[in-house]
Amino acid sequence: MEKIVQRVRSTTNSEALVSVAIITYNQKEFLRDCIESVLNQIYQNYEIIVSDDGSTDGTHEMLVEYEKKYPGKFNLVLSTHNRGITKNHNAALSQCNGAFIAWIGGDDIMLPEKLLDQVEYMNKHDDCMICYHDLEVFDSASNKKLYLFSEKNKPRTGTVETIISNGCFNGASSTMTRNNREVLFDARLPVASDWLFWVELLVDGGRIGYINKTLGRYRRHDNNITSADRGENNAGIVDHFLSCSIISVKYPQHMKKVLKSYSRLYLALRHIPGNYFNAIFLSLRSFPSFRVLFVLCLYLLTFGSIKP
Repeated sequence: MEKIVQRVRSTTNSEALVSVAIITYNQKEFLRDCIESVLNQIYQNYEIIVSDDGSTDGTHEMLVEYEKKYPGKFNLVLSTHNRGITKNHNAALSQCNGAFIAWIGGDDIMLPEKLLDQVEYMNKHDDCMICYHDLEVFDSASNKKLYLFSEKNKPRTGTVETIISNGCFNGASSTMTRNNREVLFDARLPVASDWLFWVELLVDGGRIGYINKTLGRYRRHDNNITSADRGENNAGIVDHFLSCSIISVKYPQHMKKVLKSYSRLYLALRHIPGNYFNAIFLSLRSFPSFRVLFVLCLYLLTFGSIKP
């Protein structure tokens, strides 16, 4: 505990204000847990920006109560209608005054040392524009741990080429960014604009760093599982294809890495019924790799009975 107190004093002396940007829509039943986890942070030099996208479940009333209870701590951005994920992110971004922005979904949870660890990391690495950490994925109904985010998404660090090649390997609710007021979420991408946002934060030479600690909890519940079933994942893939086109035009020097991303995205489409061969073929043509070649050969040699 004494070491933590010393770290808090040392880090707070840097006077780095953190804007905690909570993005929410109809998540009242989980939002209180999220907000309380922010209020319980060891690092206390923060403001809370809550951007709500026209919730109809009583979220606004609950947020106003928090604003009254903690005067000066909350900045509420309460839309009267649903604008969509990207516009909701930009609404939050426009209100962030901190040197750093900690992004979190309204149904997720921060662990107490999260902000302290990330501010320390950013202060020690001046070239780091994005910093993220591991997340515990848990079942909302039972509160039981399902797995660690790192077990299914290999942690990576590096430059803009790393994130162009590999997509969103950083969990959004684990991510802290430096506040670059010139970079916004692209309104042409209504569902999945975060990947291009990360790219544009790094394109001038910044790096993405990783803290090998579990500093947050990602909630799995009926709403975010059924959202994927309704096809929002496919809508996200469409936005990522469009992001590839935007990156190709704006930053042609990174074209080779964009082709690798095209290959990755085509590969992700292979399990759509009737699309397996075409997806594998297009993936291989976009960016040849032994992995995709092996998948194609296995599919052909078994006359389509094995589809890895």
